[in-house]
Amino acid sequence: MDRLLSIFDMLVWFPENISTFGHELDNLFAIIYWVSVAIFFLTFGVMGYFLVKYRYRKEARGYNYHGNNLVEITWTILPTILFASIGLYSDDIWERTKYSSRLPQADVKVLVMGKQYGWQFLYPGADGKFGRNAYTDRDNCRKLISMTNPFGIDSSDAASMDDFTTENQFKVPVNANIVFHGSSQDVLHSFFLPHARVKQDVVPGTWMNIWCNLFKTGKYELACAELCGGGHYSMRAEYEVLSKSAYEQWVDKKVSEAIAARSPQPVAAPVADTTKVASLTK
Repeated sequence: MDRLLSIFDMLVWFPENISTFGHELDNLFAIIYWVSVAIFFLTFGVMGYFLVKYRYRKEARGYNYHGNNLVEITWTILPTILFASIGLYSDDIWERTKYSSRLPQADVKVLVMGKQYGWQFLYPGADGKFGRNAYTDRDNCRKLISMTNPFGIDSSDAASMDDFTTENQFKVPVNANIVFHGSSQDVLHSFFLPHARVKQDVVPGTWMNIWCNLFKTGKYELACAELCGGGHYSMRAEYEVLSKSAYEQWVDKKVSEAIAARSPQPVAAPVADTTKVASLTK
């Protein structure tokens, strides 16, 4: 029996879970999956039984049948009880992973911007706070969004000097509450971290709250799970979960690079030309 069930068990194909709430989501998926499998075999088993029992026979006579109230009430009440039970069972984990009212206290905040066809990320600097951008100042900075400035960063704001961006890769610390605020620059995309059990659509013109806490270091896949155009297949990226010390070193390096890139560069004083020019007259 176990061998037979293993043939239908698609859960073994799931990627490794690295999220603190992933186990509960996997259990919820397993319950819904096996209930669906049971209903499938029950439905087609009954249908097969009736196909055989009431198959065509020359001596058989058809007759009119006006229904059975008890049967109709039963097949209405039982699915209602089943779906209501699944809904009540899943309510807590759904709230903890999707309701903005249950947003955890962030240890790390990251802005995510999807575009055709790639992902961009904005981190706050050493102070852990973003400067003015299209997320923190939506009314004034959204107009600053462009292909070269996807987050609408206000370059005149001193607090933005140490904010830094990455493209198609991001890093987060292990055992920390990571809060993403995601949006899209063009069409609907879906921010999908299979190992973290995170999947959230990001929509142009708004910011979606996404969060997770990851307990295992390593490199993992980020994908877009929404068909977004002809280059959809290329929206694969990579993220890395680092130890806290390694993450802090990485942030310090990126902050230094961002400050250096945005700081005015000293202009070298012109050097006097001492080249001797031969006289054109004799």
